[in-house]
Amino acid sequence: MPESFIQKLTTSMTRNDSLLCVGLDPDPERLPVDFKPDALLAERMRAFCQDIIERTADLVCCYKPNAAFFEQAGADGMAALREVIAAVPQEVPVLLDAKRGDIGNTAKAYARAAFEVWGADAITVSPYLGRDSVAPFLDYPGKTAFLLCHTSNPSAADVQHHGTPPLYEQIAQDAQMWGTADQVGFVVGATQVSALKRVRALAPDRWLLAPGVGAQGGDLDLALAAGLDVGDTGMIVPVSRGVLYAADPRDAALTLRDAIQASRKTLRHNRHKALSLALFEAGCVRFGAFTLASGQTSPIYVDLRRVISYPELFRQVVAAYTGLVSSLRFERLAAVPYAALPAAAAIAMRLQQPLIYPRKEAKDHGTGQAVEGAFQSGQTALAVEDVVTSGGSLLTAIETLEAVGLVVRDVVVLVDREQGGRDRLSEAGYQLHAVLTLGEILDALREEDRIDAETFARVQAYLRE
Repeated sequence: MPESFIQKLTTSMTRNDSLLCVGLDPDPERLPVDFKPDALLAERMRAFCQDIIERTADLVCCYKPNAAFFEQAGADGMAALREVIAAVPQEVPVLLDAKRGDIGNTAKAYARAAFEVWGADAITVSPYLGRDSVAPFLDYPGKTAFLLCHTSNPSAADVQHHGTPPLYEQIAQDAQMWGTADQVGFVVGATQVSALKRVRALAPDRWLLAPGVGAQGGDLDLALAAGLDVGDTGMIVPVSRGVLYAADPRDAALTLRDAIQASRKTLRHNRHKALSLALFEAGCVRFGAFTLASGQTSPIYVDLRRVISYPELFRQVVAAYTGLVSSLRFERLAAVPYAALPAAAAIAMRLQQPLIYPRKEAKDHGTGQAVEGAFQSGQTALAVEDVVTSGGSLLTAIETLEAVGLVVRDVVVLVDREQGGRDRLSEAGYQLHAVLTLGEILDALREEDRIDAETFARVQAYLRE
């Protein structure tokens, strides 16, 4: 199977460190007058877009060609659209902005054109004819349909705010039942921050396409704060005119990419700081003299078993875990007993993913299984733990999982104590993903004067040892 739109998207986001999507909207009236002046319109549009792709392919998460600009040039324009899509590097996904909406065989024909003829990985679709008008686009494995939910045009509210709840909220709620998070995303204008925030609340695990930053006047920082998911991703920021017609398109794309990343970094820091403080207030992070399972004495103790007694904190922890987990590929969530079991169960329900867990002790009755839950040999399991110190208990759990034929590549923890676990897991061939490090928690507590300078220095010295 070829890579899906979401797989391509998450890979290019990571590789290019970018949420920026460049919209390919070649407006004949704005094409540079000295750009192939003697060529036919379709040829000028094709060459112009291909030039933009060559300049920006390492700065974007995807491209969004707008079908309308090519359709106006007739058959030659549609041929140019196909060539533009083909010019996008294979590893970068293409989201066709076509806003299709019809029923029956017409919708099937639109889907066939988008995915089989033009070669797009995703498409924008109008959901206002109902589920059967969207279903043909979801019949293509690996493809994604972004449904118009709340647009940024001036009179959008006349229709999309109609009713109680508003029609756009009804779409955001109902359409999640039409397809999975990999199949159905939503278009919400970045100029409509309150709507963006509301749709994110209603659809926490869905991808949002948020046009409106740049020429339309959307505030980038406000839009990202409203639309990013708990993992500081889940949002695509398309910009067309601000890149296409800039004096230096590459420099414009680079500036936008970096501005998005800077805003994400600030939001991530604030979120991690708030979680660190909440863990401290709940007594999940304590200072003193503690004996660890390894026999070592530590001036700091992380007890995440207490999290389940604080509902709001538990919600924050599950959301933070989910942000990491949702970006990884796996077939089974494998909770390392026992502290990680409650959070892993909540993650599994939130993401609709199967849950299993390796037993700590041998079972001499019943089925005698070493791993509980339904699974098959050869499936990929994502190990979920609460804290990692040296990595020893994690490696033991992974050994149990692999002994029954499961494949483990990634491990997710809430807190990395930064005491060798990451390196030890890496040496064994596993990649560690941590929501927080102990260093981040310490920095947050010291910054807010929750611990004094002496305690801060003592724990830092202990970690360095």
